[in-house]
Amino acid sequence: MALESSRNQEVSDTASIVEEKVSKVDGDIEIRRYNKGRFLGGSGFAKYYEFTNLENLKVATAKIIPKASLVKARANEWLLSEIEIHRSLHHPNIVSFEHFFEDNENVYILFELCINQTMNELLRRRKRLTELEVQCYLMQIISGMKYLHSHRVIHRGLKLGNFFLSEKMEVKIGDFGTATKLDHDGERKKTICGTPNYIAPEILDGKQGYSYEVDIWSLGIVAYTLLVGKPPFETSDVKNTYRRIRMNDYSFPDHVPLSEQSKSLITRILVNDPSKRPSIDEMLDHEFFHQGNSIPKLLPPSTLACPPSSSFLRQFQPGATNPQVYSTERLTETAPNILEQSSLVSTERISSAKEETKQLPMIANSSQGMANAPEVLVKKWVDYSSEYGLGYLLSNGSAGILFNDTTKVILGPDGHLFNYIERKMPEKQYMVANHTLTEYPKELQEKVTLLQHFIDHISYLERDIKEETGVEDENTMANPVYVKKWMRTNHAIMFRLSNKIIQVNFQDHTEIILSNKTRIVTYVNQNGERTTYPLDIAQESTNHEMTKRLKYTNDILTHMLNAPNKPDEEPSLD
Repeated sequence: MALESSRNQEVSDTASIVEEKVSKVDGDIEIRRYNKGRFLGGSGFAKYYEFTNLENLKVATAKIIPKASLVKARANEWLLSEIEIHRSLHHPNIVSFEHFFEDNENVYILFELCINQTMNELLRRRKRLTELEVQCYLMQIISGMKYLHSHRVIHRGLKLGNFFLSEKMEVKIGDFGTATKLDHDGERKKTICGTPNYIAPEILDGKQGYSYEVDIWSLGIVAYTLLVGKPPFETSDVKNTYRRIRMNDYSFPDHVPLSEQSKSLITRILVNDPSKRPSIDEMLDHEFFHQGNSIPKLLPPSTLACPPSSSFLRQFQPGATNPQVYSTERLTETAPNILEQSSLVSTERISSAKEETKQLPMIANSSQGMANAPEVLVKKWVDYSSEYGLGYLLSNGSAGILFNDTTKVILGPDGHLFNYIERKMPEKQYMVANHTLTEYPKELQEKVTLLQHFIDHISYLERDIKEETGVEDENTMANPVYVKKWMRTNHAIMFRLSNKIIQVNFQDHTEIILSNKTRIVTYVNQNGERTTYPLDIAQESTNHEMTKRLKYTNDILTHMLNAPNKPDEEPSLD
């Protein structure tokens, strides 16, 4: 097969390194190397992998199609159509197309990486979603659909597995392998394609042809599936599923509470006569999206594992004021300033104000000088304390979560073994149990799910940690390092680790590291330069920036011990 491209490209794939050779205008050859990483899944003859550009470390999703599967001219035409359609689309709710290339064996198509997987995995974890979540997701999908239809593109494959979730929880429509573009709006298509549970009856009929309305039908299936937990026409036999679609044989289960507005929307969409289905604008005007409540633009990442909290839902109820809308602008604005909120937090005591002043999850880095650090330190953290607790990644490759109920999970660098720590009452003794991610008590299901989500969420930034650190799993898990307590102030976040380290990361990207074992103070300035002092003379140092932060650290620790119930009486950094 010869794909037409503006560049003459050639690829060789040896082991996990893929080389793309690009012929430049002047005749020179530019070589781009990619690391073929984690397998993401398969679809038909194609397989999906994470591809990391070794020059700029940008990570993308690569769809790899063996040329052996493209022998038939029809298959070749479908692939060319997919590429031409997808690379012409540019919308926030559509997976971004990057570029493609080929070699003698494969065709490689690169897209943006959506680290939170698809809505298929989301529903598998959650079973079914709340109506507020469905409103939020459908609004984004409809926005992408409206763009597609305005460009005369019919997706023909809308389903949960083709809705991808970005790091910011944006829904992205992807996989245009079955998409088609109309030459004019009145054109009708007759090709039978789609996924059995989502396929529209007029596609099965194949006589009169079909148009944009097949995507509207699929959206109705999506809405039902998200609210109920399974597609409306699903059976164990494809022929029987098709029979039920043709007969419009579905119902709403009694055991699932659904509003009349949601039933009305689905009922209006799932009609066999495509001319009687609502248009996109008519769907947006439907009462399901106008029940008096506010609809968040984006949802918090914690909803990937668990339903929204009651406090979150209350923000969007009719009459609620100042709802917390998770828009892209809100995330960008809030995350850098999240440390400015004055609240002391530890796993032993969570301020009751947390539920009333919800905070956005934050990913933060502690990367300055980590490679030369003498001790195991916190490298990254994610703040889910308004819902569940604090997730963190250590410099030795271990990860953990401190839950708000004071329990702790510590995952080893192998990503399989974990320790579960809980405080037994009334003896107040800490009990440690060892488990694996595949074998653990049923009562830990929710916490393990949160742990796995956290690892998925952060692992795309941190690869091959075990190989880089050289840490032995057995030794690490026999005497694991973990965060025992943490707190956040106006100016910094502080961690107390089990290896007797106090680590303070300031908002201006400086750090203080106190080692009780070695009696050493390490200061990391804004440029990542490290300076080390004996603890007993550190306060007399001429490094005033360091001594100011060291004094603040000491004052905070003293304040926490002497006035644990007065978090707003915080010392000044000045």
